[in-house]
Amino acid sequence: MDAMGGDLGPRSVVPACIRFLSRYPAAELKLFGPRSQLHPLLTNQSDSMRARLEIVDCEQVITQACNPVQALRHKRESSMARALQAVADGDCSAMVTSGNTGALLALGRSILGTVEGVRRPALGKSLPTADGSCFLLDLGANIDCSAEDLVLFARMGVEAQKVFAEKRDVSVALLNIGAEEHKGTEEIRRAGKLLSADPSLNYVGFVEGHDIFAGVVDVVVCNGLMGNVAMKSAEGVIRLIGQKTFTIDKKAPIKRFFGQLAINLLRKWRSQLEPGRYNGANFLGLAGNVIKSHGGASSEAFYRALITAKECAEADLAERVGRSMALQSQQQTGCD
Repeated sequence: MDAMGGDLGPRSVVPACIRFLSRYPAAELKLFGPRSQLHPLLTNQSDSMRARLEIVDCEQVITQACNPVQALRHKRESSMARALQAVADGDCSAMVTSGNTGALLALGRSILGTVEGVRRPALGKSLPTADGSCFLLDLGANIDCSAEDLVLFARMGVEAQKVFAEKRDVSVALLNIGAEEHKGTEEIRRAGKLLSADPSLNYVGFVEGHDIFAGVVDVVVCNGLMGNVAMKSAEGVIRLIGQKTFTIDKKAPIKRFFGQLAINLLRKWRSQLEPGRYNGANFLGLAGNVIKSHGGASSEAFYRALITAKECAEADLAERVGRSMALQSQQQTGCD
């Protein structure tokens, strides 16, 4: 785990790691960061707990202000880079960081490399829907995407959703400004034609933003700009509803009466939809399991990202995506 990348740093990471290890007695974690900052946070833990949470001393840290070029040239000994190297060396099955997304992508490509057939790794995660889940990608790693990139994202998203939703028949759609075939940019329309012609995918056409959470499709594909805006807008609305839900006007008895009747149900919905419960996006296409947590993740949110990393490691998601993409790349080369 990169303990230093997020806004809260070790204050959220260390308690999340302790909670994770308490829940999963067979698990072990490596915590990358300055020992002087991490060790004091573990002094109250038992010897057995400290034995399962190894501190790897890294004085160098990547801040949110660090650009990808600086990270590649000058931050090879940072906590983020060392954690990625541990995955590359096989010492860790997955890594989690709340750090700089651009630096993570650059270092991930340099240290882990990409799987065969993938030009650009994509950031995606499984989101709750009306009756299941939907895997949305890309969430911000790639702002400008070609039609071919979107097709590759769709293939990777299918493999990921097979793991998270435990489904074999996975449907795919492209996020657009309308469902009609003539709408959207030229690249989105061209991607739609390529997906329609791909017999390996169950492509159902274009969907709009509200369809992501309606459960009408299993995988929604878009460029990083659209995906990031869609996800963060949804999170903002959920938080706003949560705040407004529990504001009961004391001067209005009728509102107070009906508010009290609904409060238990609304609390349940709020807890189920709280964005922190779904923290942890997968960097698909890298040759290793890399999980990106929100930069401002709380201890609860980082704990959820650790669970996502565990699921990816147990399913060997990166290897699974790699095999699928390599096979499709070879088949396409054979056809050419």
